[in-house]
Amino acid sequence: MKFKLMTYNVQDLFLQPAFPIKPEYLHTLSDEHWAMLGEADQELKPLSKLKALAQIILREDPDCVCLCEVGGPTALSNFNEFFLSGAYVAYLIPGNSDRGIESGFLLKKSLPFTAELQTNRHWPVPFQYLHEEDPEAYAVTALMAEAFNLGASEKRRLSRDIPVLHLYDPQGTCILSVMLAHLKSGYDPQGFDPGGQKRRAAEVQALIAIYHKLKAEKSNDHPVIVAGDFNGNASRDDTWAEFQPLYEATDLEDALFLAGLPRYERHTHMTFYGRTASAKQLDYIFLSKSLHQRLIPEESYVYRYVYDEDGSEMLAPFSFRDRDLLPSDHYPVVCVVALKD
Repeated sequence: MKFKLMTYNVQDLFLQPAFPIKPEYLHTLSDEHWAMLGEADQELKPLSKLKALAQIILREDPDCVCLCEVGGPTALSNFNEFFLSGAYVAYLIPGNSDRGIESGFLLKKSLPFTAELQTNRHWPVPFQYLHEEDPEAYAVTALMAEAFNLGASEKRRLSRDIPVLHLYDPQGTCILSVMLAHLKSGYDPQGFDPGGQKRRAAEVQALIAIYHKLKAEKSNDHPVIVAGDFNGNASRDDTWAEFQPLYEATDLEDALFLAGLPRYERHTHMTFYGRTASAKQLDYIFLSKSLHQRLIPEESYVYRYVYDEDGSEMLAPFSFRDRDLLPSDHYPVVCVVALKD
């Protein structure tokens, strides 16, 4: 059978209204009215963007959606019930995010599978910041760090989580495991970890260790998908240094690379430096070796936003203002694999 998977950073999907809401009344609300229903300390994601996210998922009809930047279990459950008519089962265990942006799954109810969610939020990611490696060379940063609770290097954990969703057939056999990563971004306001590279590199090593542990528990040819927002260039083209171990220590390959998509068709995020736009692939679906030949290339792609009126593709944003009009600052990635019957 075909199995269609989507990975999507849905950008701050906070959906915990302060008042009870009946889904049938949502069409009567404007974004302004909707915003008034949020908690005082947490804004709701705009209603128009929530509807747009749901429309994409309903149009693409994936069997499994891997979501980054979800505002917790309640937000994911509400999104499924309010906007997807409860067509999916929501899976999310809160991780370590200090912003409350979590990683979760939506699995289609109609599938002949049962599922089990495993968290790895306590997985250690020991590493040292630059000022810890060389306090003299980074004396000013080391002095600043005394005012922050960075914790002992050997006790550091994942900045969020790398949860794993195991799928079981009716006979109880695990036929697929899906790992979901949301690695450290480049955001570093204090300057302790320029570009987030030190922590991100440590989290890549954690991902590899979790992957190998999973393979050891199941089997070497057990099908595994690793999806999510890697917050950097983890592709085969000009691979950033912290992602090189993915190719050196695992059999994982980017589905879009295997599908033969040119690099310019693989970008999933755009940012801007003055008037200069920068397009990168930050979001990936990696496949273990046993799935390489089961990928259906013509059904694997980056979804591009379209106009409701005629379904034509929107132009890429030219500014942060343009990008803010989109449902998310990321584009979703889709791939289809053939699972064993």
